[in-house]
Amino acid sequence: MQHISDLQIGVRLQKLRESKGNNKTDLAIELNISTAQYGRLENGKATISIEVLNKICSYYNTSVNYILFGESNSYKSLFFDKINGYPQSIIRRILKILSCLFYLEDNKKYYNNPFYKIFIDGLLETIPVEAPSALMYVLEYDRNRRKASENWMIRELGLTRFKWDTIMKDKSIHDIYIPLQVSNQYGYDMDFLINNKINADMFFDNLFAEENPERQKNIMQVFDLVVKDQEKEYHVEKQENNY
Repeated sequence: MQHISDLQIGVRLQKLRESKGNNKTDLAIELNISTAQYGRLENGKATISIEVLNKICSYYNTSVNYILFGESNSYKSLFFDKINGYPQSIIRRILKILSCLFYLEDNKKYYNNPFYKIFIDGLLETIPVEAPSALMYVLEYDRNRRKASENWMIRELGLTRFKWDTIMKDKSIHDIYIPLQVSNQYGYDMDFLINNKINADMFFDNLFAEENPERQKNIMQVFDLVVKDQEKEYHVEKQENNY
């Protein structure tokens, strides 16, 4: 279970700020908050909001998981490393095709794995690429998947009815502890919940490792062809958008 430490978040914010040679006023202006408010964040005396968190991640080109938990994707993924940098629309198409190569209907081992739910069990099709957050779609999906009532989900997540309704009306939420509770309860990545962004995960690599060598070779060949095909399509789309 993940926990947020305001003090540790402040330490990471200070390191990032100093790495850019900024002072606290520079960051406050960039984040559209007061210098005093930014100072409280860096000193660990205030909890970061979702809006400020997103601005910080964008400014430093870093992840939600790094700011909140100090995590970095240091491992090398066979699949994600080949598509790193592509727009989310392209990444989703490629990974959806990849998931079809691993589809095992009766495989219960990964049934509750978030990536299984996203790519194999159909969650991805319910979330528009342009949606700013996946939170509402995740809650609706998991509620239907488990045939649970809203009241049951509210109690399970420790939410108020007002907060639940705010999420389900797709309104902006500010409290970072809401996606944190959903992440802890159901295992979804915080970047996915907050920003509707899919980052590297070992799920596909684990599935790949269970295949025999010949099947692995075939899967990688198909994957490479899919990546090249989507890369061509991406460049065509870019050229058409430039006209």
